[in-house]
Formats: sequence, C-alpha cells, structure tokens
Amino acid sequence: DLVLNVKAMRRVAAMMGSQVTVYEIENAKHDIFLSKQSVRENAFDLMFRWLRHLEEDWITTTRM
Repeated sequence: DLVLNVKAMRRVAAMMGSQVTVYEIENAKHDIFLSKQSVRENAFDLMFRWLRHLEEDWITTTRM
C-alpha cells in the first residue's frame, strides 16, 4: 500500500476549483473500497450522499 500525503492532497484539492468536495475517511486504505467493511460502508454512504447532492444541483440548474 502507498503512503499518501493527506495535507498535500487537501491543499491541491482546494486549488482545483469551487466545486470540490473533500472527505477524510478514518482507517481507510489507499483503495478505500478494499478497506474493512465499516470503512467501506462509510465511504459508500458519503459517495451516494455526494451523488444525490450533485443530482439535486443538476436538476435545480437545468430547470432555470
């Protein structure tokens, strides 16, 4: 597994634009979806909430 520099990733993410979302998931491995079950469940929950939010924004934007 790799060691990732979370501080550097957070800093670079902030420079990518205003529509960037950053989540830190405790005890996650480099490939989050290969982490233990509780970590995967948390990751999927965050991912699906993020996707629903994107969908809501998209629907709101396209109706204008």
